[in-house]
Amino acid sequence: MPVESLSTLLKQLAKEKRSLENQVKDYVLRLERESKAYHKINDERHIYLAKMSQVSGSHQVSKRQPMNQLHRMKENPKRVSLSPESNFLSNLV
Repeated sequence: MPVESLSTLLKQLAKEKRSLENQVKDYVLRLERESKAYHKINDERHIYLAKMSQVSGSHQVSKRQPMNQLHRMKENPKRVSLSPESNFLSNLV
């Protein structure tokens, strides 16, 4: 191959190399941005799930307490009392 064509080819390859290097830099920046966004959203998701777990846990406890008391009242209405006043009233009857 003549020297001029090799020189032209070298310039073309150098230009292509710079273009590819710029593409790699762009992809690195894009990956960093997307990684930060993913971690931020994932952290928010964990916080949300923790709050939901706390709310549903406290809701289950508060829901369970009246149901347990109601169930006990159905089994034996005279033994289970809701308050001291109701106990007093049951003694009067």
